[in-house]
Amino acid sequence: MAPSHTRHRARSRARRVAASVCIVLLVLVAAAAGAVVWRTGAYDAGIDRISGALPEDRASADADPGENWLVVGSDLRGEATAGKWRSGESGSDVIILVHMPADADRVFAVSFPRDSWVPIPGHGTDKINEAYRQGGSRLLVRTVERFSGVAIDHFAAVDFAGFERMVDALGGVTLDLPREIRDPTNGWHWEQGENDMDGEEALRFVRERKGLSGSDIDRVARQQVFLNAIAEKAASDLASDPGRLDAFLTAAGESLAVDDRVTAATLQAAALRLLDAGPDNAVFVTLAVDEPAWIDGKNVLRLDTPVNDGLFAALEQGRLHAYVDEHDLANDARSLN
Repeated sequence: MAPSHTRHRARSRARRVAASVCIVLLVLVAAAAGAVVWRTGAYDAGIDRISGALPEDRASADADPGENWLVVGSDLRGEATAGKWRSGESGSDVIILVHMPADADRVFAVSFPRDSWVPIPGHGTDKINEAYRQGGSRLLVRTVERFSGVAIDHFAAVDFAGFERMVDALGGVTLDLPREIRDPTNGWHWEQGENDMDGEEALRFVRERKGLSGSDIDRVARQQVFLNAIAEKAASDLASDPGRLDAFLTAAGESLAVDDRVTAATLQAAALRLLDAGPDNAVFVTLAVDEPAWIDGKNVLRLDTPVNDGLFAALEQGRLHAYVDEHDLANDARSLN
């Protein structure tokens, strides 16, 4: 068993990263959906529908009050896929269960760390990311439903490569770095303080990992800074610039895929719910982590089963907010420190 302070640091780090990613994914889903009100045909046409994204042998959608979306984020498209969202070609860097209670103005985003060690139906026990890599959205949804007991109503995937187009549509972003960063392998360099980046450089920044002491953990932290910069600039600049808003929403729509049961009306309703709740009523949670471990040569995260079982039970019983408060599970979505 790892020392308690080690588990605390790992859990806190995962919370900070997941909170930032949650915000941006929620913004993208809401933005692409909200755009339906303005230009229904153009924006909706850019959103891919994934046939058979939800498994047939799945939990009942009436199992708990409210609506549940499973949202993943990764570099899912790319030249090899020719614009299609196919299983087996990529994993998912971000996995989030977005829960919208039936009779409350809050929205909950529950993040599943990609290295979570969970049972995958038909594939034994493995990192939850492997469910998406091996069986796409269908197997990932089945894995989450079996693990949590929560019924998934809809699935959405966000293409992180599409963020390059979104950054350019925003006119670039400014990243405020706490220290100088160098990549000696590629010759890349970013100064301490504010750095103005276009989409290509921003993606280079978040993907670079060579020479980082924390490897993927450090790279995720960079993604956190990047995603926060997009969210902040989108919120501050787009409302007063219809042309830029149009370009941003076009890029967002082209970077979004949903299950084939999602209609324009479904997206619009979800968007309005998210926008009505607003950031003050969005609660961000990361599954409780017990300890990191090496299993079969893999660096994985063992989850705190009692705490997480209670979390999902509270979701089904309509008392999720009280449970999150009781166990101090909420993330500070506005802090990068």
